[in-house]
Amino acid sequence: MLSRISNSASLKEIELQLNSKFDYDYLYEPTNIINGWKEATVCMITAQAPHRIQYGIWGILPNGYMDSWKSFQSIHNTLEIECESISQTSWLYEALNYRRCLIVATGFFTSELENHSMHPYLNSLKNHGIFCFAGIYNVLEDGFITCSILTHSNGSSTYHLKGPRPIIISKNNYTDFLTKRIPLGELCISAFEIDTSEFMQQEIYDENRLYSYKNLQ
Repeated sequence: MLSRISNSASLKEIELQLNSKFDYDYLYEPTNIINGWKEATVCMITAQAPHRIQYGIWGILPNGYMDSWKSFQSIHNTLEIECESISQTSWLYEALNYRRCLIVATGFFTSELENHSMHPYLNSLKNHGIFCFAGIYNVLEDGFITCSILTHSNGSSTYHLKGPRPIIISKNNYTDFLTKRIPLGELCISAFEIDTSEFMQQEIYDENRLYSYKNLQ
């Protein structure tokens, strides 16, 4: 389950890398841990505004939803959406067709079961740079944006013990993803993603400071 990401880049780094400008730049703060279980805000670029960096609540909600974000997520977790199954849910598939986005990050956290205990890891680019998850979003009646990260299916009944496989779009394919020139079928086969060899995985030893698996729930 993908529930924590990192965005430690500076505002200027993000604007330069993405050739876009922040809305309300005074609100931005680099964050080592973005905890999706706590109604967290992420930086994003939408298909409708490709040169603006906006803020969205991580965990997409259906159009017209009237209750709280927390009550929805407690029943139907949408922090991540598996692209292989997205067509089975009409409102998520509709968002993929009409409201794609790029979600900005510098890392994401996974955990592995090793020697009868869970070990947390930070996954980031070897150059410590910025990357973008493939995402979908909805705009609520009050104007707030909610969004989800697209992932690959692990295809296993022990999914909860396996690390998430987020779809991370390579920079030269950002426009193709946002403008739907990358259809769902091709999106699911990793053809437009950053090469996994560009990433490194670092075990987190200081859990109190950076990441604690026990605090996921």
